[in-house]
Amino acid sequence: MKKITDTELIRSANRRDIIQTLRLHGELARVEIGDHTKLSPATITSITSELVQQGLIVEQNVVLDPSGGRGRPKVKLQLNNQAAFYLAIKLSINEVRFMLGDTSGTIVAQATQAMLTVTLNQEQLVDALSKAIEEFIQHYEVKRSKLRGLGLAVQGVIETQGKGILWSPAIKGKQLELVEQLQLKSQLPVFIANDANCLAVALTQLPKYSKLDNLVAIQLGYGVGMGLIVNGELYQDASAATTEFGHTKFSLNGPQCRCGGRGCIEAYVGDYAIYRDASAIYNLPPTDMLHPSEKQMLDLNQLTEQDNPAMAQIFSQAGTVLGMGLANIMALFNPQKIVISGPGIRAYEHMKESMLRTLHDNLLPYHQAENVVEKHNWDEDMAGLGMITIMQQHTD
Repeated sequence: MKKITDTELIRSANRRDIIQTLRLHGELARVEIGDHTKLSPATITSITSELVQQGLIVEQNVVLDPSGGRGRPKVKLQLNNQAAFYLAIKLSINEVRFMLGDTSGTIVAQATQAMLTVTLNQEQLVDALSKAIEEFIQHYEVKRSKLRGLGLAVQGVIETQGKGILWSPAIKGKQLELVEQLQLKSQLPVFIANDANCLAVALTQLPKYSKLDNLVAIQLGYGVGMGLIVNGELYQDASAATTEFGHTKFSLNGPQCRCGGRGCIEAYVGDYAIYRDASAIYNLPPTDMLHPSEKQMLDLNQLTEQDNPAMAQIFSQAGTVLGMGLANIMALFNPQKIVISGPGIRAYEHMKESMLRTLHDNLLPYHQAENVVEKHNWDEDMAGLGMITIMQQHTD
């Protein structure tokens, strides 16, 4: 086996830095890449020449000095968006969403397919996913030689080594080792990540958050998830690549959570919890209370907007519980930003007042939360964009 030297590791890191800089900033001259990366001109010239030869970046748009002065013209470099592709797969309850990203990380094709994930065992799920992946690749005429990998974004607890899913509400059973089986079926590298972690990574690709070293992403929706960026890197604990903020406790004797415990933050703030509490007051349409639809949740929002005090109280309680959780995050991490997003952001304005009041009432004296907490409008592509970035970080 070839021994990897420190020099090779440094060169690989510099290569990733240059590629990522072009993703974030678009077309740049070599000197501009140097301004962003602080790498030496010699290093930039060497690595970009290699990337041009490999077809990952292209030279174009020669810009002459407008002053008419002498000297070499600037050559702009940009990513070749057709050089590599990445297929992100968002695995939700009874639904699979496919998002194909190009070299720049832009989603260029996507499709959604119904799949009864909660009824399938591991073998059946691998077979169903493999078939759907092949259908997507054929339909969009994706060249397998350019496909760098498949990435699963999944709600639930992911095994740290990236082998599979310890538990997910979207899947039947526990400790499913999907990665190896999907790799055998697809003959492609397969990656897996928690969907809230994917959200956190996606946020770091936005100019507004790209320079933050410490950021917390809270994902509201069916459940409550958290992705944590520490010192510019995605945090993963020793056993599971997930921070289970939603299953920290608000009350020891609180309502039943889907995890089996009681009083979890999610048992007050998750969509299923809000729908459960509303169902105790209103004669709501029949549904699986653990999986209320988007329309059903929007209907509850509308009740609140019609000055319905009982529904307003349910959202206010959810805000109070969430605010207490955010105060705990501030005490533990004191991040630069806490960004709240996810499909549950639809109810943010109904929870905001009680959430911020509880947060401020429970802050330590030397912590400041002004301008720390903010919402980010949800886009269904966010998990896919984060998963595509994670794959690029492993394959660039």
